Amino acid sequence: MKPHSSPTSLGSPFVHGELTPTSPPGMNFGHSSGNSFGLMERCVAVDTMSLVARTLNRSRAHLRSMLLQSNTTVLEDFYVHLVDAVPDLIEHVHRTTARLLLNVNGYIERIANSKWEVKELGLEHNGYVDSLLGEFKQYGMRLAQGGIRKEVQDKLLDYGLEILAETLVEGLSRVKRCSDEGRALMSLDLQVLINGLQHLSSLNVKSKLQMVETYIKAYYLPDKEYVQWAHAHPVYSKSQIVGLVNLVAAMKGWKRKTRLQVLEKIE
Repeated sequence: MKPHSSPTSLGSPFVHGELTPTSPPGMNFGHSSGNSFGLMERCVAVDTMSLVARTLNRSRAHLRSMLLQSNTTVLEDFYVHLVDAVPDLIEHVHRTTARLLLNVNGYIERIANSKWEVKELGLEHNGYVDSLLGEFKQYGMRLAQGGIRKEVQDKLLDYGLEILAETLVEGLSRVKRCSDEGRALMSLDLQVLINGLQHLSSLNVKSKLQMVETYIKAYYLPDKEYVQWAHAHPVYSKSQIVGLVNLVAAMKGWKRKTRLQVLEKIE
């Protein structure tokens, strides 16, 4: 893949029609434009679960009054283990739906394998940014044409932004070599992505991708601060923290003992 392959610079006007997702060649992940993965059916099922849960909650006192005192424990267990779990189940269904509809397959490797050990920072970003914008545009179109409520569309768009953030961080955590200019290129990529997503969603895009910016900037921390930083940011997985520390150690010439001590304290 050629780095800085996009013709769109940070200051260029954003054009929706130019966005076309390009998955790695030879890969077919089933994300055809006509595949909605039962979007409407899933949303109807979720609405039905929500309605049943609300009805049961309104009837709780009445049901308790109808039962003998010895049976109220069974009723409470039913509410605690089933009815009260419905919001978590709904969130799980929506998050799963978002992961099915938003194609990010292959992008972790594509980000990780981009050329980050550059000597100069240009004005152009990496091509994976345009591809991700194309994927998100297609995702939004699927939601808009899915016959679902606006409220649910916004929730799924919100989860989609979280998926993008997770994908970016995971990809960046696997980078093995990176110069200071390369780290700045990561920030440029992120800013171009945020600018593009703001044209595709009315949500607060920047706040959703804040975890990516924080991860990129952590590269510049003094070596003594990584343990505290890791403990203060539980949003990142152990492997993502380890990946960051190993990268910094390699590029900044840490002694092996220093790197191992930091990793030991983090783990």
